[in-house]
Amino acid sequence: MKRVKVYVIAGTMCNEKIWLAVKAHLGPNIELKHLVLPKNKSFDEMCVHLNKSIPEQKINLLGFSLGGYVAAYFSVLFPSKVSKLFIVSNSPTTLPETERQQRRQVLAFIERFGYSGLSPKMAKSLLDATSQQAELIELLQAMDRDQGVEELISQYKYTSQRSCLKACLRALQIPILFWFSHTDSLIDRQWFLTGIEGAFVNIIIEKGQGHMLPIEKPKTFARLIEEWLLKS
Repeated sequence: MKRVKVYVIAGTMCNEKIWLAVKAHLGPNIELKHLVLPKNKSFDEMCVHLNKSIPEQKINLLGFSLGGYVAAYFSVLFPSKVSKLFIVSNSPTTLPETERQQRRQVLAFIERFGYSGLSPKMAKSLLDATSQQAELIELLQAMDRDQGVEELISQYKYTSQRSCLKACLRALQIPILFWFSHTDSLIDRQWFLTGIEGAFVNIIIEKGQGHMLPIEKPKTFARLIEEWLLKS
């Protein structure tokens, strides 16, 4: 395979460290280009900002979690820009009211008491039971510290109101790969059961409940990236 560039967008309170594990398993011919989401921007504003930062006319785009939604939104907003799309641990649709309410409560708590960082308990809840090693928990906490409370406030304020992108994604007619865990509580499984699969869309479901697949399953992730890049 000739040298290929993949633009990647990380999830809530994650940074470029989320890609280190998979990079170790990718061949030297695949380059991951990390895109940083700007603070205090709507999805439209985010995507316009990202588009200006990307010099190529056509790109391979991959997003994880929140980054998966942003990648899907970008692809819909700039359909001529994206040749392939890979969405990890995200169902690009509205957030349930329970999650939006929880986010409002977190913001109210931070405003009153401040933010002491991602707790080990919360970090463990994002990992499958087989992946709750100390080094992964510490990595999640380190990324959270790197991003800081202003990033958390920005992401919770500006990324909680989402739209269902199903019809728009199907209309793109580009190779789209979804990869998520079977019982990931942050995935809307029902969304995948009603009309997303098609000639251009592939869905791969991992065993377990882990949300942080890029660091939990880096070898599998690398293989899926390589296979996705071969799609035409």
